[in-house]
Amino acid sequence: MDQPETKRTFCRVCEPSCGLIATLEHGEIKSILPDKEHPVTKGFACHKGLAVLDIHKDPDRLRWPLRKNGDTFERISWETAAATVGEQLRGLQARYGNNALGVYSGNPLAFNSTAGPAISSFVSAIGSRRNFSSGTQDCANKFAASEAVFGSSTIHPVPDIQETDLMLILGANPRVSHMSFVSIADPVAELRAAKKRGARLIFVDPRQNESVTGLGELRQVKPDSDVYLLSAMLAHCFQEGLIDQAATRAHGENLGALEAFVTQYPAERVASVVGLTAGEIRTLASDFAAADKASIYMSTGVNMGRQGAVAYWLIYMLSLVTGNLGRAGGNRYANGFYPAAKAGATRGQPPRYQDSSFGKLRTVRGSLPGNLMADMILDDPDPIRGLIVISGNPLLSIGNSARMQAALEQLEFLVVIDIYPSATSDFADITLPATDMFERADINLAGL
Repeated sequence: MDQPETKRTFCRVCEPSCGLIATLEHGEIKSILPDKEHPVTKGFACHKGLAVLDIHKDPDRLRWPLRKNGDTFERISWETAAATVGEQLRGLQARYGNNALGVYSGNPLAFNSTAGPAISSFVSAIGSRRNFSSGTQDCANKFAASEAVFGSSTIHPVPDIQETDLMLILGANPRVSHMSFVSIADPVAELRAAKKRGARLIFVDPRQNESVTGLGELRQVKPDSDVYLLSAMLAHCFQEGLIDQAATRAHGENLGALEAFVTQYPAERVASVVGLTAGEIRTLASDFAAADKASIYMSTGVNMGRQGAVAYWLIYMLSLVTGNLGRAGGNRYANGFYPAAKAGATRGQPPRYQDSSFGKLRTVRGSLPGNLMADMILDDPDPIRGLIVISGNPLLSIGNSARMQAALEQLEFLVVIDIYPSATSDFADITLPATDMFERADINLAGL
């Protein structure tokens, strides 16, 4: 009888890439457990990564290519699927030009090391400028702000939780959703440890979220008011001389312009907008500036607001002027195995814009705003006529699903690549099955 075989692998659901042990029998995965010997994640894995085994085994997964035939889908061979897709895409290009083709990429590709470069190469090869991604729906603000502040979309100094004395957490709920952009396997355990050694954890949120209880303090603000709070905190620091002059001289430029901007929003002016008293805002700013080592973090609740890019810029301005950017206990960026900063560098070039029938459009990491995809299908004089959706479900994830459905119905050809059938794939001419994270060779680039 064959003995069970164990193989080391890692999770690709989010940034920490937790180490996992897969047990196989006759080549089939029987169990997935956390890797206790992993030097970084040390035996931790959350329910999301462990549940991927259920996806791997799910009989409802897509297993073969499908072609739409009236109101049903029929199984076809990979050869037929590839030939059909190639013929249709080439035909659309020949009749309408390269920009008749569009590509939309979804979230799971963020932790697939080969998919991103492959898709970028494909988009370049077909010569289309209609490239969309789910990143423009949830975190493009961070990439855009980091380009402006650091000259690279992939530089994101994260809070040094193990050393910080005070941590300000805006629009995040680590107990429920972990901490995006922070490669920590068990952030709640790190926050507990920080609190135990005496660090203050201050949550800024419109609601008493699940992470506040037992972990920290709450400053309950009105929704989407974070930029006014941060501006007022910075204004107070300038007014009261709480600026680290050495840090700003060494690492900052245009400090006068920053001061002129934020002093338009003193605590007294923004208090009613923010939902805190002017005194509470000033105290929060003073406490942050006075802490020996202060860090700051913001996530989805702010990212998806109306001024997410400005908010991300402001948190780094607050970190800089108080002397906490790039030092222990503050916000730090580490150069790791993978040269992420170089990969995202702007090399001194200004932000990229595209002329369109909707005006000049800013691209972030090569992607156009996903919320304009339906408009470019329905209203553009040179519309998208063929669309490839990879690991995404824009019919449900982009606002105004009725309009998106009308757009999908107007397409001449739609290809969807995914693990499961979806609301979007219901409209696909060809649906192709994708591999899960246990079915492909990969290397971890996130957080390295």
